Amino acid sequence: MTLNKRSHWKCPAVEAVPLRLYNSLTKKKEIFVPLKDNEIRWYTCGPTVYDTSHMGHARCYISSDILRRVLQDYFGYNVLYCMNITDIDDKIIKRARERYLFKQYIENSETTLEKIIDDCHMALKHTINLKLRETDKDKQSMYDKQVTNVEKSIIELKTNLKSSSADLDIDSLRTKLLSDTRDILSSYLDLTSGKDGKQFDNSIFLELARFYENEFHNDMFKLNILPPHILTRVSEYVDEIIEFIKKIIENGYAYVSNNSVYFDTIKFNSEHTYAKLEPGCIGDLAALAEGEGVLSAPIIDENGTSQIMSEKRNNCDFVLWKKSKQGEPIWTSPWGLGRPGWHIECSVMASTIL
Repeated sequence: MTLNKRSHWKCPAVEAVPLRLYNSLTKKKEIFVPLKDNEIRWYTCGPTVYDTSHMGHARCYISSDILRRVLQDYFGYNVLYCMNITDIDDKIIKRARERYLFKQYIENSETTLEKIIDDCHMALKHTINLKLRETDKDKQSMYDKQVTNVEKSIIELKTNLKSSSADLDIDSLRTKLLSDTRDILSSYLDLTSGKDGKQFDNSIFLELARFYENEFHNDMFKLNILPPHILTRVSEYVDEIIEFIKKIIENGYAYVSNNSVYFDTIKFNSEHTYAKLEPGCIGDLAALAEGEGVLSAPIIDENGTSQIMSEKRNNCDFVLWKKSKQGEPIWTSPWGLGRPGWHIECSVMASTIL
C-alpha cells in the first residue's frame, strides 16, 4: 500500500551516520538521526499486568534490551528509556473482581459444601454457554478442559461422601473442590454479583496489578534485562489523560456520548491520515474490539440479543474515556465517573515524559 501525500517522510540532511534502522512508516531501513544531538528518548509499551509473564514477554523485552545496549554501548548514544505499566484494563478488572469475590465466597461461613456443589453445577452451565458462543478453537479447548476437570472433581467428591469411611474429612474435600473449580466458579460469581449492586474500591484492582507487576520485574531481572530509567503507570496519569482528552475534544476530533468519550476517526481522517503506520488495519473491527476490552463488548442476553446500542458515530471510532459500569474502578472526570480507554494511555504518558 502506497503512502499518500500527508504520510510523506523526508530524511533529515546529515553528513554521515553509522546506523540505519527500519522505519515503520516507509517500511524500509533509513538513516537514524536523533532529534537532539546524541540523545535518544525512548518510550516502550510495558505489560498489561493481569497474569504471569510468558515467553512472548521474554522475547519482546530481550529484543528491546539488545537494541538498547547496542545503541548506548556500541554507538555511544545517551539513551533515556521509559516503559509503562498498564494497570487499568478490562482483563485486570475482571480478574481482580473474580479473585476478590472468590475469596469472600470461601471465607463465608454460610458457604456449605452443598451450596458449593450447587454453585459448581450452575458455573458448569455458564462455562458451557461461553464455549458455545466462542469461535476461537484454543478457547473452546480451554473451556472443555475446565468442564471436564470440574465434572470429574464433583463426581469424586460425591463418591467420597457416599462412603462410610470414619476418617472422612469434609473440610479437605471442600478445599479440594474449591481448588479444582476456582476458575469457572470465579467467573460465575462475577456474573451473578452484578445483581446485588456492589461497587468495588479501586484498591482491589490495583492490588492485583501490583502483584503481577512485581512478578514481571523479577522475571526481567532474572533475564538480565536492564530496568527502565523511568517507569510510568496508567493509574498515576489519570489527571494528565483527562486533560489530553479535553484538548482532543476542543480540537474537534472527539465527542461525548453517554458519559463516555470517543475518538472521531472519520473527522480526523478528513484532515489528517488515520492509521498511517498500519493502513491495512483500517476497518479491522476485531482488532478494535480487542483493544476496547472484554468489558466494553455489547452484553448479549440468552436470546442472543444485544442489550445496549452502540454509542459511536462510526464503527471504527474508539473509546478515550469509558463510563464505568457497576463493579468497575472509577475516577472523576468532566464527563462523569469513568476510567481511561486503552488507546489513549500510552499517548499521554509518552507525551508527558518525552
